[in-house]
Amino acid sequence: MATTQGRFLFVDNTAVGLAALPPPLARHRVDIVQQYEIDRLNWAVYDTIILTIHSDQIHLIGLKDKFEGYLACGGTVLFNGHVVQPFLPEFRLFQPLPKRGRNDLLVHREGDHPAFDGITGEVLSFRKGVSGFYGRGMNPPPQGAIVINSIGSDHWPLDWIVERESGGRIFVHAGNDIWGFLMIGSPENLSHVQHFFDWLSESSNLKDTIVAA
Repeated sequence: MATTQGRFLFVDNTAVGLAALPPPLARHRVDIVQQYEIDRLNWAVYDTIILTIHSDQIHLIGLKDKFEGYLACGGTVLFNGHVVQPFLPEFRLFQPLPKRGRNDLLVHREGDHPAFDGITGEVLSFRKGVSGFYGRGMNPPPQGAIVINSIGSDHWPLDWIVERESGGRIFVHAGNDIWGFLMIGSPENLSHVQHFFDWLSESSNLKDTIVAA
């Protein structure tokens, strides 16, 4: 994979303490902006808008038109957490897993995807031998979405991505902020976080839009 520099908008809405930021990333720039200030920004300069599990989804409903405009330009929205206020038409309410046994919390890779190269279902399933940290349910995907990782014996879609015909894409992780899980357990896992953001940057359609403009 090439090493194009990426630029990301981290939408911060941590009530207390420090935000759970991604670790320092080589080549990429992450702008951290408090959620209630993002309306004033030009989102078109960002490869990805990063929404954390702490996002105020009621507030995001009020930004629907801004999201639509950004996606129409080829942008990427990375959503972490549980949908409780569907602020994009692709979103449906979060559904928790009905069963919570150890095997019901196993994460399955549903196919090859460049964002998860080298990451196995076992890596995503366990933290020091305990399962259930990566996710415990799903945000039901829309028609046409590609399910990347699933959970449980019924393979509920846990991570999915959908590309709009009108432009833009939405990546959804139905758990705590994805970089937090990818970076724990071993220093070697930090490379997974770097690789994930490399992929977001390299595959950004927004760059093509800017170049073509």
